Amino acid sequence: MNNLLPVLCSILLAGTGVFTTSADRAVSRDTDTEEMVIDLIDNVVVTDGSVTVTSDSGTVWQESGNAVFYSNVTVEADSLTGTSHYLEYLKEAGMITMTGSVVLTDGETVLEAGEVVYFRESRKATARENVVMTGPSLGRVEGQYALYDRERGSLFITVDPVLRRVEDGDSLIVIADRLEFFPEDNSAEAQGNASVSMPDMDFYSTSEYLRYFGDEDRFELFGSPVLQSEDSELSGDWMEILLESSGDPRSVRIEGGASGHFLDTGVDPPAETWFSSERAFFAFENNDPDSVMLTGSATLRMKSGGEAASRNEMNTVRGNTLLISFEDGEAVEVIVSGNVTGTYSYLGGNP
Repeated sequence: MNNLLPVLCSILLAGTGVFTTSADRAVSRDTDTEEMVIDLIDNVVVTDGSVTVTSDSGTVWQESGNAVFYSNVTVEADSLTGTSHYLEYLKEAGMITMTGSVVLTDGETVLEAGEVVYFRESRKATARENVVMTGPSLGRVEGQYALYDRERGSLFITVDPVLRRVEDGDSLIVIADRLEFFPEDNSAEAQGNASVSMPDMDFYSTSEYLRYFGDEDRFELFGSPVLQSEDSELSGDWMEILLESSGDPRSVRIEGGASGHFLDTGVDPPAETWFSSERAFFAFENNDPDSVMLTGSATLRMKSGGEAASRNEMNTVRGNTLLISFEDGEAVEVIVSGNVTGTYSYLGGNP
């Protein structure tokens, strides 16, 4: 992806000196400024040896070095192939504009848009109108505006951006006010009303800001992050989610105001558990909880399900640290340490 848009800067057809043109017909004319203009008609080919532009027709301004190409425009440069209805090159401004069903292909990466503009001096490119980019490292990204910054090495997508990735049958969807990708680092950021969902795995998160590190399969969530599934909800001030290569959760770490709610649907009605602490760490194995560590003013409240639900049984445990161990997804041991207190109550009984 990092070669797709900036390679357009090499399309400086009239700016580097030697280039050749051919067409079925060529008509020269002078403008009011006494500049020679050449109109090229049918089967137009313009090349400087490394970049080739073809079109149905075109116009080249000899003095200014500007050029435009009309209808069935194709650009070929190294591994890049581009098509559009119209291409304009302004030498003095160092600007190339492709409009009308623009498609740029570089290897397995494809960009589609209504308009693509490359700015030579700033080494930036913009894409507008129904922007779609697909590629192995991206999945499918959609939006109405994209900015490629070669110096920053990033692709910025805004106005209704959506990222969709499907890997081994599992889908990942990221929605935010703005999405930014850093291809060289295989990382991405979602800014403003960020949400991540994995529908096939019952995984959904929201936050104000999100960072994704592809090489580590790691998410960082900032700004009131919430992680939800059908049977649970976790929240805090900062959250880190690690995934296995399969896409299953490996661990979740929460810092600052950690809290959560769980349902045990193995019984009917379900058992319920609530927790709160300063920090929390959840480890998973085969998509089931393996252990939970709560530290800092930890509170665990458990309401029985199944037959015991009719008695409204409730257990509340407090301490500096709580460690919960699981087997086959069910809690089998709770270890509490530091300033331990607890209560047990049930309908018709005493604490």
